[in-house]
Amino acid sequence: MNREKVFAALSGLDDRYVAEALRYAPEEAVGSPERSGKMKSKRLVTLALAAALILALGATAWAIGLSIHRQRQEELRQELQVDENRVEDYVEYPVPEDPAEAPETGVTLLSAMSDGEFQNYWVVLNGVTPEMVERMAAPIREDRDGSPLGENDHRYCWLYCGWDGESWYDVWPEGGHNAEGLWDAYDEESGTLTVRTAITIDRMPERAELRFIIMDVIDYGDAHDSDGELAWDLGSVTVERTGQTLRTFWFPEPVPFTNGDRGSGEFLGMELSASGLNWILRHDGASEMYRPRDFASEEERRDFLEWEQSWLQAIEELERTAVLHFADGSSMAVNLPLSSELAGDMVKDKCLFGSTIDLSRVVGVTLGGVTFEIP
Repeated sequence: MNREKVFAALSGLDDRYVAEALRYAPEEAVGSPERSGKMKSKRLVTLALAAALILALGATAWAIGLSIHRQRQEELRQELQVDENRVEDYVEYPVPEDPAEAPETGVTLLSAMSDGEFQNYWVVLNGVTPEMVERMAAPIREDRDGSPLGENDHRYCWLYCGWDGESWYDVWPEGGHNAEGLWDAYDEESGTLTVRTAITIDRMPERAELRFIIMDVIDYGDAHDSDGELAWDLGSVTVERTGQTLRTFWFPEPVPFTNGDRGSGEFLGMELSASGLNWILRHDGASEMYRPRDFASEEERRDFLEWEQSWLQAIEELERTAVLHFADGSSMAVNLPLSSELAGDMVKDKCLFGSTIDLSRVVGVTLGGVTFEIP
């Protein structure tokens, strides 16, 4: 949160709310007027009210005097509901507390979390200028030599990270791949940009020197090809893979499903984490579906894909009925899986929630119209 948002919070409060709880809702804050042009009219507040608010907030992300790195950590804890849901998988790293100690360049690692599918890292990129943000926020309509691009061509700058100099992975602000998300994640006073990357776990080494760059990329639409050049090297940081806490539950009775005359299967249970779950199932032909293969002909390839798709549809038909139940009486529908893998003679379908949950508050699951209590 930048300084403009702090003062927006101070000057946007109604006295009755201060009297009740002195609570600040960050979703009501507005951005810098230079960036958004949406600064609302505000009334003045007394210094006593401002002081009361600061004292009540204490050492949180909204406190004045913390480094931008510490502020961002506190914001992430709140956005991911780390404390509320007692998320054990979320790992936080030491950062400068005092703004005077904050680095001017390089990469500062804020936190990490594994969701079973991706290894997520949140970092602050130091030494980022408004020019860099402008280049990422708006495409350029000319080639590097100044000539105009073709109608279907696009030139832009974007963030990537990698550790081997060959494979590069997307990096993005929490607000999304757009100008608004970039400016919201950027703090011009400190020259920092807070971003996230998610790397598929099976591609991620146990330990890596993760390098962050801004690449000048041209997509040549007509040729279906792209060309990239390094625009800025922002530095690197050492990262490690983090663990994941799983709560395994086996159904008292398997939940069956069929795929017409091609066979049948059954859901056996699930592995539950704070950020997602893995369905554990078995079905006919699973070993054939997941083994590497070469096709002798295009017809053979099409037949296999049609057969494979029929199984995925049969499985997803049951997964669409899934609901988690919580101790407070609330419930949550489960997203469809992002990927699957064969584990022995069983299949694991990996689903992500998009937020975190408190594992200790899950008391039941419904699948295919059958509800199981989770002890």
